[in-house]
Amino acid sequence: MRVEKLNWEYISSGIPDSLFLRSKAGLTREEVRAIIVSKARVRGNERVLDVGAGSGSVSIEFALLGCDVTSVEKDRENFEIARENLKRFGLEDKTALILGDMSEIELSDDFDVIFFGGTDNLEKSFENAFSHLKAGGRVIIAAVRLETVVEAINVLKKKNITPEILNICLNRGKDLGGKTALAPSYPVFLIYGERRDEDS
Repeated sequence: MRVEKLNWEYISSGIPDSLFLRSKAGLTREEVRAIIVSKARVRGNERVLDVGAGSGSVSIEFALLGCDVTSVEKDRENFEIARENLKRFGLEDKTALILGDMSEIELSDDFDVIFFGGTDNLEKSFENAFSHLKAGGRVIIAAVRLETVVEAINVLKKKNITPEILNICLNRGKDLGGKTALAPSYPVFLIYGERRDEDS
């Protein structure tokens, strides 16, 4: 499959959804990606771990800001879509893409930011990832199910991270009989916080 490279000339986060190939896992919407990046508080040289990368859109947002990104995806089809998206943005050599389950992967690096876009087996995956989070590092978990929100809050508290919770509800304008109506999308929760010490 021939991949057409894109010339994305902006540095602002929130790349239009239309520029990405979509995996069966869907796509983190552009406005949500922009908020995720803002909560990560990056300067542009951080090491970022993206767990459950899906289409790779969040990894791409971080990589374009100058971050060193490692992406983990356990589903083969999603993995291939993420790889194609990385190629489209010319980032295939700047982002490490790993096929596997985060709860079982052995990593040698430590990270400034860990983002969870995939939340299956969250507790075990978080346990492994957290062991690679630097002191003062930030963790962000995206969730659409209420049960996952509760689980995310609990896993952060177990590691002495005080969780902050943000609920994002987006409505887009759409034509309805020649006038404009708002079409809602399902809410997304971000649960995030900072690792306060190395003994957590």
